[in-house]
Amino acid sequence: MSRLQANCLLLLTAFLWGSGNVAQRTILEDIGPFAAIGLRCLIAAIVILPVALRQGRPRLGGGRRRALLLMGLTAGSFAAATTAMQISYGYTTVTNASFLVNTTTVMIPFAVWLLLKQRPGPAVWPAALITLAGTWLMSGGSFMHLNSGDVLCFIAAVCYTIWFIYLGEFVQSFGFAGLVSIVQFALTAAVTLLLSAAFETTTLSGLWAATPELIYLGAVSTGLAYFLQGMAQRHTPACEAAIIVSAEALFGALSASYMLGERLSPGGFLGAALITFGIVPVQLPLGAGWLVRRKTAALPAPATETGTS
Repeated sequence: MSRLQANCLLLLTAFLWGSGNVAQRTILEDIGPFAAIGLRCLIAAIVILPVALRQGRPRLGGGRRRALLLMGLTAGSFAAATTAMQISYGYTTVTNASFLVNTTTVMIPFAVWLLLKQRPGPAVWPAALITLAGTWLMSGGSFMHLNSGDVLCFIAAVCYTIWFIYLGEFVQSFGFAGLVSIVQFALTAAVTLLLSAAFETTTLSGLWAATPELIYLGAVSTGLAYFLQGMAQRHTPACEAAIIVSAEALFGALSASYMLGERLSPGGFLGAALITFGIVPVQLPLGAGWLVRRKTAALPAPATETGTS
């Protein structure tokens, strides 16, 4: 797969995520957030299982310990992020959630610096300030106006940042996007379905009413989208991948406007625009640095997979 093809897959992923944001909101009218997450991830795992089986069993060799650690970090951060994000839709708008979670775009270079010891380039600093200003405007001009849903979006953004980095590390080192997808879906489904059984009441009528959203979220917006992202991140670094999939915010806002009639205030429009434009500087080679101050190095060759390109 070429770099251009990988980036096109990431853009498609952004569309599938953004279009699914409306379903994440409307599904809460019929079932609880834990049930919604658990069932969508269970469906996603079933959808991806044939692909994972076709890829075969990975030959990790001496990298088994590192592979298990990366897989655990990927699955754990994914479970935390999706849970926080799903719950947030009960307290904030689809438009706000779509934009706020995309602060991962400027979080990721900082996290790469902290976790991988790769210093961000100068383009990151203005992007962070612009995004912060946009968030302030979307919150009503004061961080005191942030509601619990917005706070959960930020928590989800932090978890997604960790997930982005370790997912990229795993698939670039070992490949097997289907395997890591299955693990993160299965873990999330197991945990959230147990929480649903303990804290929520799910009725058959509610499940039936939620079926259209569950099918789309599970098979398309979760199963297909996250698998495509895992495949693409074998060829695109985490920082660049985060920039491309940040288009989810635009697709999410357009979907919410068309299907739910959500509208931003003038200040909200300005804030959304600032967050969007805050994403741009981290993609431009300003000054002496790029996203990260480091020499370009060849990615390690992934383990051999069968049945994939």
